[in-house]
Amino acid sequence: MHVYEVMAEPVRRRIVEILASGEHIVGDLEAIVMLEFGVGRSAVQHHLRLLRDHDFVEINDDWPNRWYRLNDDFVALLTREVKSLKRRWNRRIGWREPTESLPTRYRPSTRGYRGHGTDPDDPWRSPASRAGQKYSGRSTPFSPPQA
Repeated sequence: MHVYEVMAEPVRRRIVEILASGEHIVGDLEAIVMLEFGVGRSAVQHHLRLLRDHDFVEINDDWPNRWYRLNDDFVALLTREVKSLKRRWNRRIGWREPTESLPTRYRPSTRGYRGHGTDPDDPWRSPASRAGQKYSGRSTPFSPPQA
């Protein structure tokens, strides 16, 4: 399982956040996650088992409690992946400034865009925009002008 797959699931991400503060017993982890996410105990156990199977957490069986903590290798892997992503981000190509616009293929018309209401001679404008104009004797307000 990739480190991003672990962190993509909100329940597992919260478990990792809790374990980042130190060792915790399984009952505390279950109580916190069940309260915050409204999931059952089996769902929490499922996520803990996934973390355990992929060696992201270490377990200390100290009867009657089972203590969980993050594996140091997992933290190192997470740090390495984030640094790799940051390196890629710094070497990205494309537009760096958000104010740069994309190149246009076509020059916009001086008469405006159809449907945007920017052309004053557009016979297909809405009646609301024609409210101030005098009716020119056309059969309907939307018919094209007669020559």
